Amino acid sequence: MSALFRLAVSSVLRTDSEAGSVACIREAGERGADLVLLPEEPDIVSEKEPGRFALEEHPVFIQYSEAARTYGIGVVGSLSAKADDGYANTGFLIDRRGGLVGVYRKKHPAPTEERIVTKPAAGDPFPVFDFEGVRVSIAICMDIHFPEMFRIYGLKGADIVCVSTMYLDYTGDMLESVEKARAIDNQVYLALSRYIEIPFLAGKSMGYAKVISPDGRLIASTAHREGVAIAEFDPKWRMPFWGEGYGGNLRTMFDSIRRPDLYGDLLALAGEDLRKGEG
Repeated sequence: MSALFRLAVSSVLRTDSEAGSVACIREAGERGADLVLLPEEPDIVSEKEPGRFALEEHPVFIQYSEAARTYGIGVVGSLSAKADDGYANTGFLIDRRGGLVGVYRKKHPAPTEERIVTKPAAGDPFPVFDFEGVRVSIAICMDIHFPEMFRIYGLKGADIVCVSTMYLDYTGDMLESVEKARAIDNQVYLALSRYIEIPFLAGKSMGYAKVISPDGRLIASTAHREGVAIAEFDPKWRMPFWGEGYGGNLRTMFDSIRRPDLYGDLLALAGEDLRKGEG
């Protein structure tokens, strides 16, 4: 058994997106969490101009970095930052000393953000970062609907996929099903943080930040309330395989019996779609 890891997820009031996110870092650190996940782009939620600052010069990033150092906690979040000749919805991991570990740029723009830069900042479109021996990767909001990137993270050995989001779902059933599928199919812990509007009503920001284990079970949640929830778990645990062999777990089994030799049609169809678009 590996050392237990304490991961905090946060449900932040939409009307207090920036200050509320910083307060969640403080609370998570004071409660002994190793890493805290924050919702997507509090600067955009508070109607700031997109891409006004480079990431490390962004006032909210600076507050996150200072809070991480003060409370001795890692931070995963998302901000709109300058990128190339435009701006990107930029995910990042900050270490306990307030230093930037790495950056991920959202790959699947949601409606209204089609202009964001999705080109990777440092070559790898789907980076996996080391946080004190735990392999952490990042997805942002709309990314949840595209299973290919989560499969890549699983194949790269990610332990946790952190999803910063502001997405909505009228009942919660659709997104909850997708979130559990991503965790189970790729044998990762999936963490999710987002905003909350009170009282929660269908079609409004629902909060319900959560951590899902590789067997699809919910192991921590804020429910439909603002605040911080902390899950304590072994990040290297995978769902046991019910038969013999395959390392005794589902990740090894899934990786062993997958058939990339038969998946070429997926790339061929993607190529056809691109050619149609050019026409």
